[in-house]
Amino acid sequence: MIVSISSLFVIYVYANYADNVVGKWFQKWGVNFIVWNQGANYNENGSVLGFISNLDTTVAKEPEGYTKENVVKIANDIKNNYKQNVASEKQEKKPNVIFIMSEALWDPTKLTNLTFSEDPLPNLHHYIAEWPGGQTISPTFGGNTANTEFEALTSYSMSFLNPGSIPYQQAIPKKKEVPSIVSELKRNGYHATAIHAFDRSFFKREYVYNILGFDKFNAEDTMKHTETDGAGYISDLSITKEIMDELKAEKKPTFVHAVTMQNHFPFSTGKYGEETRTKIEGLNEASKAELEEYTEGVRRSDEALQYLIEEINTLSEPTLLVFFGDHLPALGVNKSIYKEAGYINTEETVEERLAMSETPLLVYANFPLPNDDLGMMSPIYFSNMVFDYIGMKKTPFYQFLSRLQEEIPVMKDDLKMNRDGEKIDLNAEQKEMLKQYQLIQYDLLIGNQHSKDILFS
Repeated sequence: MIVSISSLFVIYVYANYADNVVGKWFQKWGVNFIVWNQGANYNENGSVLGFISNLDTTVAKEPEGYTKENVVKIANDIKNNYKQNVASEKQEKKPNVIFIMSEALWDPTKLTNLTFSEDPLPNLHHYIAEWPGGQTISPTFGGNTANTEFEALTSYSMSFLNPGSIPYQQAIPKKKEVPSIVSELKRNGYHATAIHAFDRSFFKREYVYNILGFDKFNAEDTMKHTETDGAGYISDLSITKEIMDELKAEKKPTFVHAVTMQNHFPFSTGKYGEETRTKIEGLNEASKAELEEYTEGVRRSDEALQYLIEEINTLSEPTLLVFFGDHLPALGVNKSIYKEAGYINTEETVEERLAMSETPLLVYANFPLPNDDLGMMSPIYFSNMVFDYIGMKKTPFYQFLSRLQEEIPVMKDDLKMNRDGEKIDLNAEQKEMLKQYQLIQYDLLIGNQHSKDILFS
């Protein structure tokens, strides 16, 4: 009886005070909750602790002013103010759309104090120079891939959520539907497939993808192409072949969202065999070996990108590709390789915080696109960008985002930046737009979705 009461007390305290009481106890006892992989979490910690780890689901505090009346008024104001906006030039046929969120894809030649024997990303650099390209500003570093994916698919910002939140784990599974680029494209006649080259249970994707509107989800257990490259992870070349099979199999215009795994941590010596092609000078031997191993991985990703683009060019259907890295790789202990290379020092300046968030962004198509310099961009705007390039009419929510992007292209934690990475001193209008956006996001993700039918029709 006493044990049962004690257990209930621990559960109660964790659920209500996890950040300041029991969380410290668990840390002291060496308990490690693996929230991104529930199977491993329960195997590692047992059923009781596995259950407890899922009790604290606080994602965001209710923002001031969140009432049904207020959020409906804001939604109607947005609908009335932006309903006259028109889409870009419409394509004759609805283009296929591909998202590739490339695991830990970053440009190591940004470490300009080092010497590289060759450019490991020649294809990516070529296409970014000739097609729309820029820098994704990731909301995360070295992990929590699902948070970048969350921003890219939903157009909701992590900057409004509590630190440490993983909305794929804590918020989306509680909803029957969450509006997204997936549901928006499906309303316009698209088929939607998600592909992840790993375990389908990671970050609860098997549930989340259904709620976001995907028709189909292929993970490592159902993929046809599962050749590995690098510590047993399915290769980027394999996933590009999977994408092409999906496009060729569907008669309807198709949205394929693919999440790769090839360049996942760790970058230990021998991950890609005995010899790496790109040689690097300017680091100690241990750092040099780790960075060369990572660089070999992205070099192979670059080859897979070239393969995919060549395949896209053979398609008779118009097809648009959005290719981006989810976050920078965790190189060295406590970012030691970045520091040794002189890329960052304390990471306390705005410039260094951005530098540790920038991953490549490329848009390619087998139909003409303007050679836009996209600058720095938060993933929340990817959907809007796609709708512009394929000429799809936008619902009020995305019309509002178009205007917000003009004002605040980058949201990273507390930072609000322009497309050149300069901090914005928000004026009254910008502050009001952010407040509206925060209330709408809370309503759609956590609240009662009073605004959904108004903003997405």
